[in-house]
Amino acid sequence: MSWFKEIFHKEKAIIASMYLPPLPGSPDYQSGTSLNQIIDYTRAELEALQEGGMDSVCIGNQRDWPYKVGVGPETPALMSAILTKAADGLTIPIGISIFWDDLAALAIAKACQAAFVRGVFRGTYAGEMGLMNLNAADGLRYRKLIDADDVKLMFMLRPIMAKSTTDRSLLAEIKDSVWGSKPDAFALCGPIPGEAPTLEELQLITTNGKGRPVVMNNGATPENIAEVLKVCDGAVVATHLRKDKKPSNPFDRDKVREFMDIVEKNR
Repeated sequence: MSWFKEIFHKEKAIIASMYLPPLPGSPDYQSGTSLNQIIDYTRAELEALQEGGMDSVCIGNQRDWPYKVGVGPETPALMSAILTKAADGLTIPIGISIFWDDLAALAIAKACQAAFVRGVFRGTYAGEMGLMNLNAADGLRYRKLIDADDVKLMFMLRPIMAKSTTDRSLLAEIKDSVWGSKPDAFALCGPIPGEAPTLEELQLITTNGKGRPVVMNNGATPENIAEVLKVCDGAVVATHLRKDKKPSNPFDRDKVREFMDIVEKNR
């Protein structure tokens, strides 16, 4: 049995990407917003996803832009407090993403008993945040240090708003990562935000990932999800589940249910 089946109870899983409101310390945080307000918002989002039949949710600080390479101590402290209360009593499996700090995400996952972390973990990239220089050894050793071996690591390939400083092919990156970095799963991003990767690229990872689950990191729609599930193990979805398909709007449980009905017919 794959770890996907153990955690999501499905061999092919759909993961909603949930954005917390801007947190204290970030430029768009609204002064005077109480922690309880953020907890209530988070609880409502999680309930909409669970009641809509979503397989899982990956919660992150995407609205804390511009992003930093390495967050301050306030981010893991606040997110741990928010999620511990907001997720109390719910059963939907939770993952964590921190833009951009995979070790902070692991610390939150340990504190909140999250099932996985979706991060970059390896490689050197240049882009809007400047340079990101990452070695999977840091994440793997930190996971061992905090006794979080049950937290799975989902490696993002071709992370958004950045480009690898090497000219290696996607195939080379997959093979090198499998051999040298010990990923538990892969999440392939599109070439730019809002653009999905190709089915051929997803198939390439599935073929060469040595049995590791592969998900499409962005671009999933009701129209393409059937084809996506034919070539990989799932997808991360956000915009198409929100009211009026606006990233800043909350999840619409009816849209979640409609999307998951399509998924159930095709997996």
